[in-house]
Amino acid sequence: MKNCRSINLSYFRCLLSARSYGLLLAVCLALGVSGCNSNPDVIRDIREFSQDHFSYVDKGQCERPLVSPAWQKKMDEQYRTNFFMPWHQTASRFSKSDVEQAWVTFKNDSRDGKKSSRRRRAWIGKMAANAGLLSYPNASAKAITTGVAHLRHLPVAKPVYFRKVLAGEKSRPFDKLQVSSIAPGTPVYISHVSRDKAWAVVETGYALGWMPLKELAVVTPEFINRWEQGPHAAVIRDKTPIYDQDKGFLFRASLGSMFPKTAEDEDTLTILVPARGEQGRAEMRKAILLKETAMTRPVALTPCRLAALANELIREPYGWGGLRNNRDCSAMIRDLYAPFGIWLPRHSADQASEGGRYVDLSNLNAAEKKKLILAQGVPYLTLLWLKGHIMLYIGSRNGEPLVFHNFWSVKTMSERGQLGKKIVGHAAITTLYPGREFNGMGPPEGPYSRYLRGMILIVPADQMSFPPPVTGL
Repeated sequence: MKNCRSINLSYFRCLLSARSYGLLLAVCLALGVSGCNSNPDVIRDIREFSQDHFSYVDKGQCERPLVSPAWQKKMDEQYRTNFFMPWHQTASRFSKSDVEQAWVTFKNDSRDGKKSSRRRRAWIGKMAANAGLLSYPNASAKAITTGVAHLRHLPVAKPVYFRKVLAGEKSRPFDKLQVSSIAPGTPVYISHVSRDKAWAVVETGYALGWMPLKELAVVTPEFINRWEQGPHAAVIRDKTPIYDQDKGFLFRASLGSMFPKTAEDEDTLTILVPARGEQGRAEMRKAILLKETAMTRPVALTPCRLAALANELIREPYGWGGLRNNRDCSAMIRDLYAPFGIWLPRHSADQASEGGRYVDLSNLNAAEKKKLILAQGVPYLTLLWLKGHIMLYIGSRNGEPLVFHNFWSVKTMSERGQLGKKIVGHAAITTLYPGREFNGMGPPEGPYSRYLRGMILIVPADQMSFPPPVTGL
């Protein structure tokens, strides 16, 4: 900040003494702009490292497939099986105790300062009575989301935040009742309906929770058969507006959303989209998308395409469980790989255990972890996991691993040892030590490197078309 301030003073002195000297004024302007271009409110990693993913791929190999076509086809078939699983269920995959667990956790949450209040107990009791779980499961229906929907731990839309707003936060991002946002056109299984008929216990291929019934439409066997028929299109432009054939706005589709494709020409794709019709039944409508916003899936897994889709997500605001239709760390990773037909679970721990070959890092020190990541990690095909957080390894610069991740904040420590947080709140490319300049007396290896537990190799080595080069070594 001191350097920036001194350049500013030089700029103004120069400006006052050089009004008639255009060239000198231009030099002063250049000094002023370049000197203050780095915002001290932004962590150093984001200022210093390019936030353009094309900076980290080998442009000479940009269009070469990273995996064998046979492996990608197999993964896409598995993706479709998982995605459409709820429509092939005859009963719930979850027990009554699974559904009740959220109530127990919420009621006994020691971080909730109001757990013993009469008002809180009355609120929980009212929700429980309306939920009617004594009769669980009381329904068996197949449905589809007709817009951006939200799964909740309890049948209530009202948020319950983990804590108060901290300095630097514009809003509270952690609603403890939020499970996940669900993309339009997602198949679901309804296992239970609340007494007021407003909420349902819903299962997707990757999550369980309560959802307002108004966000769903019931499907028929004919609808299911048509919707499952290929080919399908994947949305590749995040938050693409979708209009029906009458130009009526329906919803915004997030990157990775999947819809049946009915036609294609040089510039456009025609897809089917769901709508809620009379008596809550699902209807199909047609929508036309430009090919710059959607492609036939699975999209070829190439460095260029990965970089392009990752750039769609760079700087996207952080959203715990999809709050406010934004993404958290695991949702971003999941959606990034969806167009390529690679299925990943919804939560970071599940992505670590099921996302590919797991390499245990927990018994290594920070230097050993870094050495192993640089030696074995494959850029854009490797995940790095620590409890509660997951990141995508994208290569290296100057011998430091770089990652792409969506995160809320970094921990800080003053020279006096006082702990705090620096708010970031969006997806970014960083080292494993983001915000180290605010770390003061903290551990020099940083929290990410220190607590890394595992490295996940998404693609088996024998299924890679060629070994992608590690950048920046």
